[in-house]
Amino acid sequence: MGEEVFQKSKISEPVSIVAHQLKNPISVLKGYLEALISGEIGKINKKQKEYLYDALENVERMSTIVNHLLDVSKIEEKRYEVKKTPINLSALAKDVVEEFSSWAKAINCEVVFNPPADLLLVQADLIKIRQVIENLISNAVKYKSQGQAKVEIRIQKKGNKVLFSCKDNGIGVPDKDLKKVFSKFYRSEDALDIDPAGTGLGLYINKAIIELSGGKIWFKKNKEKGMTFYFTLPIIPSP
Repeated sequence: MGEEVFQKSKISEPVSIVAHQLKNPISVLKGYLEALISGEIGKINKKQKEYLYDALENVERMSTIVNHLLDVSKIEEKRYEVKKTPINLSALAKDVVEEFSSWAKAINCEVVFNPPADLLLVQADLIKIRQVIENLISNAVKYKSQGQAKVEIRIQKKGNKVLFSCKDNGIGVPDKDLKKVFSKFYRSEDALDIDPAGTGLGLYINKAIIELSGGKIWFKKNKEKGMTFYFTLPIIPSP
């Protein structure tokens, strides 16, 4: 199958069914592994714990793949829904940045976010917008260049929208692949070298979430190095 056909192909019904059937067993397996690691059902030695952590990491990776496949299936069948509620986007972004800070610091990457002074409320799905922000920051940190890396998060008001941006100085995307960034299954060669297990579905799902929320998502190559991803969401007017 040619690359162009592959990029445009839909998630088949059998794949969707299999993904759905795998969801519960994976959740059960994850629960068992977490119980073993915690020592709830007996002591384990250091080597056993290392093996269990490796197993849990792979189960979580399988869970991500299954969830992505199910999301893509719903998007293609126009069954994907967003439940809009008022969200403090700055507070949400701050929470996600704190979540990633330890991991980023461990691999010599700094994640910087200075929340705006104004309270900026948007109408969106809290869980799904968190997923978008997590994916953008995770990609920025994961695909960093060698040496000291920096990821800058900004949120500002732009007319009747709130603008979110995530700027990095990482490996970027080759010019020849820029049109494929939001395509299903797209992974650049450099990204594959860093993380062979990625699904290439995160940005495709991000685009669907933002557009269904009434916003837009796009990116630009930085002049020096890396990429900046942007998205907008409708603002809730102040009383």
